[in-house]
Amino acid sequence: MEENQIRAVARALSVLRLMNTAQRWTLHELHQRLALPKTTLFRILSTLQSEGYVQADIARGYYALTRNVRELGGGYTEQAEIVSAGASIAIRVTREIKWPLAIGVRDRNMLVIGFSTMPYSPVAVRATTIGHSLRLESSAMGLAYLAHCSKQERSIVLDLLQTMTPTDGGTAQALLESKIAEVAAQGHAVRQANEASDSATLAVPICLSGVAIAALGMTTFGRLMTTPTIEQFLPVLRETANEISANYSSRDFGEFQSGTGTR
Repeated sequence: MEENQIRAVARALSVLRLMNTAQRWTLHELHQRLALPKTTLFRILSTLQSEGYVQADIARGYYALTRNVRELGGGYTEQAEIVSAGASIAIRVTREIKWPLAIGVRDRNMLVIGFSTMPYSPVAVRATTIGHSLRLESSAMGLAYLAHCSKQERSIVLDLLQTMTPTDGGTAQALLESKIAEVAAQGHAVRQANEASDSATLAVPICLSGVAIAALGMTTFGRLMTTPTIEQFLPVLRETANEISANYSSRDFGEFQSGTGTR
């Protein structure tokens, strides 16, 4: 065990993982499968029971998980799964092309960078962009997402954006819808360098069944985002986005439930 690990926590998690594979367990069965002393297992089970994650049938000697274990997965969202599915792929591609990649997911009216390969790139414009929030209506990644998400989602987002901007007679809304249509036709979006940033980004959607679930962006120094650069790396981005989508769709999304397994 590594120096910074807490043994009691690791053991408790191993008990939870094993118990989630079947409906009920005896102390002896847990002892056989985990090779932990029964006294240690009893203390772990008693603690989990007092916290509401394990229930005990003392008369028959059985232990089972409670529905409270569902709380443990509440913070792990579909967006987090998308980022997890794409992280290693993005790192590999960055090591091949050198330019940094980022995976972004929508959070209300923004697109949030869930993963960035800037720490793995020798030509990154900054240390990292993880956690950065980008405007859906003006960033390359935001537009790539917005142009390829479902019509229902896009309508909701556009309504939300409209409530957050001053009334201008609908001019801004019409311009945004025109830009979205252009990006949808091209299949990608580009943000060139401007006063706010000296970098540039090329972005494509990460789609599942033709609908965007995230966005993938490649960032370069502003002056280097030329037509030849776009033509060179756009096929790479699209291929990478497809690979991330395939990896995401192949994962198991069954709910974390207690008492559903059989032995």
